Amino acid sequence: MRYRNLKSEQTIDAIERLIDENHLEAHDALPAERKLAEILNVSRGTLREAIQRMCAEGRFYSVYGKGNFMAQEKEKIDMKDMISFSGSVKIQGKLPGSRLIQITKEPVEEVIAGYLNIEPGEAIYKISRIRTVDKRKILLEISHIPEKKCPELERFDFEKMSLYDVLERVYNITMQRQDITVRLSTATQYEARYLDIGYQDPVFVEKGVSYTSDQTPIEFTKTIVNASRAEYTITIKSA
Repeated sequence: MRYRNLKSEQTIDAIERLIDENHLEAHDALPAERKLAEILNVSRGTLREAIQRMCAEGRFYSVYGKGNFMAQEKEKIDMKDMISFSGSVKIQGKLPGSRLIQITKEPVEEVIAGYLNIEPGEAIYKISRIRTVDKRKILLEISHIPEKKCPELERFDFEKMSLYDVLERVYNITMQRQDITVRLSTATQYEARYLDIGYQDPVFVEKGVSYTSDQTPIEFTKTIVNASRAEYTITIKSA
């Protein structure tokens, strides 16, 4: 099994080199499997396994009876710019968008209260939105914000306005730091419906807490990211 996995990894590397050498772009067709196996000097079984893995990762897509094609390039989520989704998308020269699912005021659950350093049962605003890049659905974001910090937050239209712009201009709250954890998971039926993906398709799950300059937690977010349309980048610098 380890040998088979190694052959699959080597084949993926070879396919990526072929893509670079031939400057293949989104929606370009790959050579037919028989021809591609000959070019790469691998068995069709090994090639098929590699292509299936790359399809599952959202790098290719298959059309029955026609073959395999290059998928559209994934949106890059740069962790160093993630305090504001809209801001990080604009830095890339792309158009951020937002579709409001709902905004409610409700008692906070104990776990989320711990993240926000408030008492369980205190009122919070729960804002559920679909976030888009150039009109493509990328993630489902659920924000939790203490009502006492931002009274009457429901009066703002968060399809047209940036949440963080409102916090800064209206409530004099500026986010300075965000702690994020990311894990790989599969989509629930609820998440799949809003992201237009299949039930149990791969997704990234982010949990984040945003803080002001005096280290006051203001927002807890749970974000479901379509893994077939996004990838993470991290810049590491030496001390």
